[in-house]
Amino acid sequence: MRQYIAYALTLGIVWCFVNGELSILNFIVGSFLGLLTMVSLNRLYSLKKDTSLRNIILRIPKLATFITILMLEIIKASVLMAKIILGPRLDIKPGIMAVPIRASKDASITAIANTISLTPGTITIDVSDDMTELYVHFIDISDPEELKASIRDKLERYVLEAFE
Repeated sequence: MRQYIAYALTLGIVWCFVNGELSILNFIVGSFLGLLTMVSLNRLYSLKKDTSLRNIILRIPKLATFITILMLEIIKASVLMAKIILGPRLDIKPGIMAVPIRASKDASITAIANTISLTPGTITIDVSDDMTELYVHFIDISDPEELKASIRDKLERYVLEAFE
C-alpha cells in the first residue's frame, strides 16, 4: 500500500505540472486520480513487494537518461523525415519488419512500442504472440539490420534500464 501512496503523490506532482497550476487542491486531485488509475490497472501492472521509495528515487536518473535519448532520437528522425520530404525525389522503401525485443515485462514492451511509434517514420503495428518481437512499419527499410540494431542499442537498452 505504501507503494501506491508514493506513486500517487508523485503523480499528484506530475498532475500539477501538466495542468500548469501548483496548488494544494490541484495536487490532491492529481494524487486521487493517480491512485484511482493505479488501483484500476493493478492487474496489468502490479507493484512488486520489494519496490521501495529508495528504488523509485534511484530509478529517476535512468528515466531521465531514457527521456533524453528519446528526445534526441525524435530530433534525428525528424531531420531525416524532413530530408525525405523536402528531397527532389522520393527515394524510400517502406515496409514492415519483425524486430526482436529482449523485454519481458508488459510495461517495458509497451514503453518500447510507444517509443518506436513516437519517432517519426516508424509505427509499431503489433506484438508477436510470444511477446518476443514487435512488428514495426518503417518509412525506409533499405537497411533492415541497421534499423534493428538502432532499436536494440539506442531505444530498448534505455527502456530496459528504466523500466525493468
